[in-house]
Amino acid sequence: MKTPFLILLNLFLIGAAFGQKQATTKLYFFSDPSAQLFTVSNPNEPILINQCTLVETNLDSLGLKIFKNRIVYIHLEPGQTYYFRRIISSHESMLATATLSACSEEDFWLNGYFAGMRTYRHYFLGKDSGLKLLAEEK
Repeated sequence: MKTPFLILLNLFLIGAAFGQKQATTKLYFFSDPSAQLFTVSNPNEPILINQCTLVETNLDSLGLKIFKNRIVYIHLEPGQTYYFRRIISSHESMLATATLSACSEEDFWLNGYFAGMRTYRHYFLGKDSGLKLLAEEK
């Protein structure tokens, strides 16, 4: 009696393991004014960052093309969510400086709310499927 039960249990566990989808990583970006991200995975098609943009991916790292020959990699943990915001500040010399920094979820959404977030985009960047715009709200 134990043998058929154990065989069925093993088959169930193996089927459940193969049936699971790979965990995706979520990256939220906030930028005002708008910006563009060019990645190694989609070098000819930019990810448009205008206010709130979600990039969901199954990649283990995101390679950002900064210049023609300069690539910066953001290493990603599957299943994690990251928040980045672009801050523009002015100095005593009246020069504006833009800084992209990681922030908490609360910081991201509250700053977006008080900055008057009006645009939302959701992209999926897949290993095999490339870049797809899933949703856009204005």
